[in-house]
Amino acid sequence: MSRKFFTAISVLAFGALQLHAQLTPQYSHNALLLSSQYYDGTARSLAMGNAMTALGGDLGALSYNPAASGVYRYSEFTLTPSVYTGLSHTSFLDSRSSSSRSRFALSNIGWVGTFDTGRTRGLLNFNFAITANQTANFAYRSSGSGLQSNSSYLASLAATVPGITGDQMTMPENYPEYPFYNSSASWSQILAWNTGLIDTLIGGPDVFLGATENIDGQGQIFIPGTIAQSYRREKTGYVQDVVLNASGNVDNIFFFGISVTLQSIWLNEYTSITEAAGNPALFQTGFTDFTREYTLTTSGMGVDVSAGFIVRPVAGLTIGGSISTPNWMFLNENWVEGMNGYTDSYGNSNVSSPTGSYSYRVTSPFKWNVGIGYTVGNFLAIGVDYERTDYSGILMSARNGDRSVFQSDNEYIASNFKAVDNIRAGIEAWPINRLAIRFGYDYYGSSERYFDNTRHYASAGLGYRSPSGFFVDLAYQQQCNFNNNTFALYDSYAGISAPVASEDYLNWKLLLTLGWRF
Repeated sequence: MSRKFFTAISVLAFGALQLHAQLTPQYSHNALLLSSQYYDGTARSLAMGNAMTALGGDLGALSYNPAASGVYRYSEFTLTPSVYTGLSHTSFLDSRSSSSRSRFALSNIGWVGTFDTGRTRGLLNFNFAITANQTANFAYRSSGSGLQSNSSYLASLAATVPGITGDQMTMPENYPEYPFYNSSASWSQILAWNTGLIDTLIGGPDVFLGATENIDGQGQIFIPGTIAQSYRREKTGYVQDVVLNASGNVDNIFFFGISVTLQSIWLNEYTSITEAAGNPALFQTGFTDFTREYTLTTSGMGVDVSAGFIVRPVAGLTIGGSISTPNWMFLNENWVEGMNGYTDSYGNSNVSSPTGSYSYRVTSPFKWNVGIGYTVGNFLAIGVDYERTDYSGILMSARNGDRSVFQSDNEYIASNFKAVDNIRAGIEAWPINRLAIRFGYDYYGSSERYFDNTRHYASAGLGYRSPSGFFVDLAYQQQCNFNNNTFALYDSYAGISAPVASEDYLNWKLLLTLGWRF
């Protein structure tokens, strides 16, 4: 039939027609997502834009300068609960909608202990610290809905079955997992076949129709009526740095530190697509509705080593810097997919896939920071930081270290990702005794060559110090620009374009630090 010809043409055109979200390989996208760091730390460090490479004296700064703990001349404990919210606005099928998702987290918990050497010159004290700082927070929700009669997800699945018969997708009762690992069809196509949401033509065992499609006496395939389409995409998760740190103070002029950072990684992603018939009587299959759901969970750990310094060449002026080795991440993925729907022939049907799993490695590139700070007594502190890392150097490999498995992903990374220049700035003032006011700004450069994911953040906060050593800090950070993502809901097929969704999204966070100095 002509449908096979159009399917071949659409496959050839697919790379040119699909937009950013589908052009980016899933593994490459997650490697970049987990390698990118948007620091939380304490409320004080966040309020000052995390511009503390040269200022130090804050447990949140240990994620980017190990010498930050060397400035301490006292012991300290901090606890920082937080709330993080992602906002999105979506345009889909001429309809606009808004969504949000919030996540409560622990942005920081840490301790630093200082040990005086008893000397008056040279190494005056050495410090040890252990802290958990959140460096990535995932809270995202996007949804859209609308009406159309030009295409459908089920029709796309049917049109792109890769030249096999339905028998090769059937789930045997004694081994239902078999086709998922032994068929060239996608898991979605296998589920659609076993729920009766795609079927074959009489006399055409390798020609498939979706339950949303009719066929007339001339063999023409068409969608007979209006379909309500909707989708939902969600993310939640975190990257948490557990920093094991040692530092020292030489003559109150030179401070040094070294850290081993163990990362805890968890990311859960959920997507769903729903189609419902406006008038089921128009559909030859009696189709009323269907939903496809997909959940992907990525978890694992990472490790890197970093070293840093802070120097005070003259009173009030500090200069700091740090360098970190590549971060070696060991990741595990688990995914499951399900589909349910109704047709007259199959009634209500609901089928789930087995749980898939895969383990692999990501090596993110080394990064370095430099900063300059200036203090005026106990009244004013100003910091400006510059950070650079080259995301085109991300490397992916199988768990055994074989990079050939990810050759196409590594080539994509090298040609589509790039080095970033991040700038952080902050100011802290004490207008009255024991009360601080803080402001900060962060610029995170775009990590992709052909897609702008630049972020601008503004932050502000307050701090209070009691005579007994207890302190409390509050900080709010707001993304100042929207990021945009445009994607097709499913593959185009037979010369028919799939609907396109356009999303604008940003985020904000609120941190509260409770601390004790002793």
